[in-house]
Amino acid sequence: MSLTTTLEGVRNVLRTLGYDVWENEDGLEAERRQVGLTYRMYYSFSGDLKLEKIRSKPEEVREALLADHPGQFVRQEEVRESFFTVCEPEELLGLLKAWEA
Repeated sequence: MSLTTTLEGVRNVLRTLGYDVWENEDGLEAERRQVGLTYRMYYSFSGDLKLEKIRSKPEEVREALLADHPGQFVRQEEVRESFFTVCEPEELLGLLKAWEA
């Protein structure tokens, strides 16, 4: 199986799972968003895989002064988790399902 065929298979699996997929110079990137949660995936031609999970906490808004000028202070925190490994294209689906569980 050629690299092009393999990447097309990976692309199709990701789209089936609801990911937006695009190609970069090193391989594929993909992202799927839910309310307050983003999953990102980077997969290189050499099999390097990076999975990210980004959780956004609710915004905190309060009235504030800055140099005696009234306004609003808005704070939003994110928690970012990452997992790095090397895998074959056929292992990707299992890894994604485990990561999202």
